[in-house]
Amino acid sequence: MQKALALLGLARRAGKLRYGYDTAAQALRGGECPLVLAAADLSDKTKKNVRFEAERAKAAFFETAFTMEQISAAIGKKTGVLAVCDAGFAGKLKQELGAAGESERRDAVCASDKDR
Repeated sequence: MQKALALLGLARRAGKLRYGYDTAAQALRGGECPLVLAAADLSDKTKKNVRFEAERAKAAFFETAFTMEQISAAIGKKTGVLAVCDAGFAGKLKQELGAAGESERRDAVCASDKDR
């Protein structure tokens, strides 16, 4: 789990993250980002809206086990929504989030696989 947070920090420093709902949604609509992440303590309404934007953009959606506070500490910005705008970072984050043990993660479900 710590490795995923470190990757988020690295992606931010590389300029490959869009954070905040509006900025992330705009990047998704522009087709820039293959992955969007939501904090565990984000409101249900916001999660629903983010999931909708991700599905519409055919991007993967993960609800992480990270709180907004943990994400904010990792990237240096207070946010609960992150769009990852680099295929390499997105792939590595999916791998890290998917490899997290069941006892350590909570509902890291890809929206594209959820309804199948």
